[in-house]
Amino acid sequence: MSGIGPGFMRQVWDGLLPEGSAWNIARGSDSDNLFAGIAGNDDTVLADLDLLRYVRDPLRCPLALLPDLEREYGITTSTALTEADRRAVVAAIKYKKGKLASAARLQKALDLAGFGSGGYGLIVTPNGSPASDPAAIVTTSYQLTAHAMGDGSGSCAGNAGAYAAQRAGYFLVNGDIYVLAPNYPGAGNICARAFDGSDSNSGVQCAGFYTTYSQYANQYTVPVAAYWPLIFFVGGYVTRNGDGSIASVARVTIPARRRQDLHRIILQNKPLGIWAGMCVQYS
Repeated sequence: MSGIGPGFMRQVWDGLLPEGSAWNIARGSDSDNLFAGIAGNDDTVLADLDLLRYVRDPLRCPLALLPDLEREYGITTSTALTEADRRAVVAAIKYKKGKLASAARLQKALDLAGFGSGGYGLIVTPNGSPASDPAAIVTTSYQLTAHAMGDGSGSCAGNAGAYAAQRAGYFLVNGDIYVLAPNYPGAGNICARAFDGSDSNSGVQCAGFYTTYSQYANQYTVPVAAYWPLIFFVGGYVTRNGDGSIASVARVTIPARRRQDLHRIILQNKPLGIWAGMCVQYS
């Protein structure tokens, strides 16, 4: 219907008339006025139908429908803004949401790289409603104890799936970030000492003297409860509580040589500012 315009339906009505001079309508006649009136009404109806193509488009929808889009996207209408500004605000929010990476997109990327289905079995699990405390799932380490062979627990010392201990997971927020701390030689307190050569520690225990740096991986503090829904988990099968919240995420073992590959895929596909709770260990 992109070709709709004034006189469009009059052309349609004229085209429906039989051919021949007997059917030529004289301009200004009663028949001409009748067909013009019918066609004008139909043009209005078709124009309204044509606008339905833009009913979800914040930049081209009828102005009367713009408040509906604003309410849908949680925008309070401001009388200080022009119509163009209002449309731009809605468009920015709508199309931003449409471009955010989803759990399904990340899962597909992991599957294609051999980390997910058909590979190591990593599963992407959003922290749903109600959200669970990610610290209890990611950073808490636990141990398996030996049981009798016949108790059916699968945690006995002879079972291949039983571990004497299990490492905790970690949070992936950005790329690897390390903190450097100086290594001071010699024991005892570090104090300001002159390089006077008075003994073997002259200048060695000086506060500004150190030999090398030690690297420590940056540790992230679990945010408050309001931010828990912004954390998703990457790990194995999930067990849930009665209310649907996540109780635990199984650890998955990945070869250490693929650690950087895994991080790269997650960081490329997760939205900025969203945390990944990694229930992963490396061998």
